[in-house]
Amino acid sequence: MNMIITKHQLTAIGALLTGAATVSAFNANPTTCAPRLTGPASSARFMADFDDSFPSDSSEDPHFTVESEDATIDVENKPPTASESVVSSIMDYLPSSLTSSGEISADDRAMINEAILKLEALNPTEDPVYSSLINGVWTLRYAGGYSQPKIPSPTRDLALFLYSGGYSPGLFALGLAQKLPAQLVELGDLEISISRSQPRIEAKIDVKLFGGSEETVEVKARLEVDSGLRFTETYESASVLGQTVDIPEALQYSRDLYVSYVDEDILVVRDGAGVPEILVRK
Repeated sequence: MNMIITKHQLTAIGALLTGAATVSAFNANPTTCAPRLTGPASSARFMADFDDSFPSDSSEDPHFTVESEDATIDVENKPPTASESVVSSIMDYLPSSLTSSGEISADDRAMINEAILKLEALNPTEDPVYSSLINGVWTLRYAGGYSQPKIPSPTRDLALFLYSGGYSPGLFALGLAQKLPAQLVELGDLEISISRSQPRIEAKIDVKLFGGSEETVEVKARLEVDSGLRFTETYESASVLGQTVDIPEALQYSRDLYVSYVDEDILVVRDGAGVPEILVRK
């Protein structure tokens, strides 16, 4: 049977054949053309491929870890802070114990006083009197003093005592302990405990007597807050080898105490005359 094909039919068949060839070429080379993406998920994935800030929706994506020698931090070799450097310089000159060490040389005192001034300028605690860092158990490691006059004066010690408002409880306890016969007693470290309840201050020295028995020398004092920098310290009682003496109110003396530096490890205070004391937390 003869089939007659018109010109228009030939044109349609040619168009169909051209389209099929194009689809075949597309399937044979999938990498040459980007696939068509449809729907929200496909759009999100497409954005993630080109935008690092867009989260990927696949947990199987490869992860790369870049290690750099410059990014490694050696904590042990971390340079000290300014306050740590000053504290270190102070500790180099402080005696290990006030009860067993001898006199501090004038040169060492000068170095300690210079370091204290630098440390006070770096005080990290605002209104230190109100800080909880004040409380705790401390060891008195340094107590400043006055230079000796060229001409001795019999009234000098009394004048300094009255001018400075009394010795600190720690030095008072140390003075009481040092009056005991040195050949019969052995003195321990001078500890100063500061608590929340009154009397807030307890200065204590452990005393080992000849024969092995142990006693203590204690001095207790109240500590009243006057400002963010200043306390008033008032003595209440003293105890020597188990014998306690309550100081009569008329004889109780007090002194102003200024907190010039405090952190987790160091406490620096000054009396009304500006004489510094350094306490190290136990």
